[in-house]
Amino acid sequence: MARIVVITGGNRGLGQALVTKFSLQGDHVAVLDIAPTPDDETQQMLEGHQGQYLPCDVRDRLAVEVAIQHITETMGPIDVLVNNVGALHVAEFMQMTDDEWQRMFDVNVKGLFTVTQRVARDMIAREQGTIVNIASMSGKMAIPGQSAYGAAKAAVIHLTKVLALELGVYHIRVNSVCPGILFTDVGHRNMVQLSARKDWKERSALKRLGTPDDVAEVVAFLASPAAGYMTGQAINVTGGMVMD
Repeated sequence: MARIVVITGGNRGLGQALVTKFSLQGDHVAVLDIAPTPDDETQQMLEGHQGQYLPCDVRDRLAVEVAIQHITETMGPIDVLVNNVGALHVAEFMQMTDDEWQRMFDVNVKGLFTVTQRVARDMIAREQGTIVNIASMSGKMAIPGQSAYGAAKAAVIHLTKVLALELGVYHIRVNSVCPGILFTDVGHRNMVQLSARKDWKERSALKRLGTPDDVAEVVAFLASPAAGYMTGQAINVTGGMVMD
């Protein structure tokens, strides 16, 4: 039976890979994304697998309420939530502005809080559901220029553990995935500011950078019955850059 999967920030990059992975395995995907219209590839994948695209700023509680209500009324109860929305800003700590710092927490943490609280309400009522949060290796290791982003992603990892404890009694599993640097628009744009591509490859035990598909496979596993006894985990998908 097809599951109903909600993916935030599912229009490009990793989000688009997640939409493709879940759609091709037979799930019906609803995407919440701030872009007013989807990319062609995202649109084609959703249309071909009974999915939906809903423009939504996940920081806006009313917008989230309207979007989730629409999904449940037109598609059915939500089985899986993937909190993928994220933003990365690179700046040295002493040059970071108040607005830049706040944006990292608004997008990476508040958006997750708002969507998860709304979706979990229905999951609790049904006593079932799975949540996967996209964190980052920056939430586990110190990277110059990523003070705000790293702190926000560390908050995501900690929130995942707390939610696993609070929601476990309702048979709801909550895990996070910590990707390394990926071949995405965001990854390429910011990687140049942090270090040369060759240097990052050398940090990897596999001597390559990751791809969105690498991460999507792990997310799909965590959302599947095969991971039925896993909760509260922060799984590294970094090619060995982070091993703790």
